[in-house]
Amino acid sequence: MKNLYVLIVSLITLSCVNNPNNNEPIIVSDAQNEDLIVLVEWSINEGAEVNLEEWNDAWSKMVIESEPLTTSWRFFINENRSRVTMYESYTNWKGLMHHDKRITEGDLKDRLPEVFARYKFEGVTVLGPVTDELKQFFLDIGFDKSMNDSEGKLIEFDYRTSIGGYAKK
Repeated sequence: MKNLYVLIVSLITLSCVNNPNNNEPIIVSDAQNEDLIVLVEWSINEGAEVNLEEWNDAWSKMVIESEPLTTSWRFFINENRSRVTMYESYTNWKGLMHHDKRITEGDLKDRLPEVFARYKFEGVTVLGPVTDELKQFFLDIGFDKSMNDSEGKLIEFDYRTSIGGYAKK
């Protein structure tokens, strides 16, 4: 009976240690991390009707439902409501490519005039392991080095690769 008790306690202990629902975070070093973060800077066009909260809710819902490789989609606005930063994160570069293909060739293409009526792109920073294929994709669709910011300067995507760190998953 004592052996049975020890066996049951051991099995319960092992199942807790190996439980994938365990709240213990998994630490991933940046050397193995494929996450990609995109920061898009926008200024709000003068006279544009902007209800950022409503727009954010609609786009967030759409992304949640249709882009499984997207892990975060957030909007930040400054105090005088003249500039917005959009924070996007993806499990890898393919998630970003999928999203941008929807914008340029797919079901979101017709929504671009709505975006440009409200916002002017000011800059794009891509953080993480960016592939040559993704960079070429941006060049081919005309996103990188083809748009002007509000001062008429050419926007060039700013690619930054990690030099160290970790993420908790």
